[in-house]
Order: sequence, then C-alpha cells, then structure tokens
Amino acid sequence: MDKPIEILNEADEAVEKLNEILSEFLFEKYGDSEFPIFELQTNGTVIIITFMDFRIWFSDIDDRKYKVGTNEFEPLEGYLKREGQKLIDRICSLKEVLKGK
Repeated sequence: MDKPIEILNEADEAVEKLNEILSEFLFEKYGDSEFPIFELQTNGTVIIITFMDFRIWFSDIDDRKYKVGTNEFEPLEGYLKREGQKLIDRICSLKEVLKGK
C-alpha cells in the first residue's frame, strides 16, 4: 500500500475513534455532543489534524516519536491523545486569569 494512503487511513481512523469516544462521554455527561473535537483536513497531499480548531498534527512535519529499530512512527492515535491533553492543560491554566486571580 502507498505510504501517503496508509497515513491518511491511519489519520482518518484515529480521528473517527477519538471523536466517537469523546462524543459518547459528552453525551453521557451533558446530554450533548454536537461538535467535532478532532478534525481531519487534506488537500490530497498534506494532512492536518486539528483539536478544537488548533492544529496538533501536520503530515509534512510529523512530530511523533520515531522508533529507529522498527523504522516506524508511534501510532497516531496515541500522539493525538497526548497532544490533545497538552492543549487542554494549557487552556485549563487560563482559568485563573479569567477568574481574576
């Protein structure tokens, strides 16, 4: 299989799975899950994945951990979870500013 197609398939599957997990959580907790949290965008050559409209992965600059022994990148799903959590942590840190502390 062509490497760009493999990456696109992996990205699509990861985004779909993570959105499903998060949508189920939001629906159970709040009764609403109407917005996509992870989004995949592509022009056929470049793949971009955003999390709450922030770009967290870009196929041309793949920041995932690279396993030298196997000559492969870490799974995209795990990377997206980690980067999404970093973004949430940064956003949550703004609570103090908004509260006026």
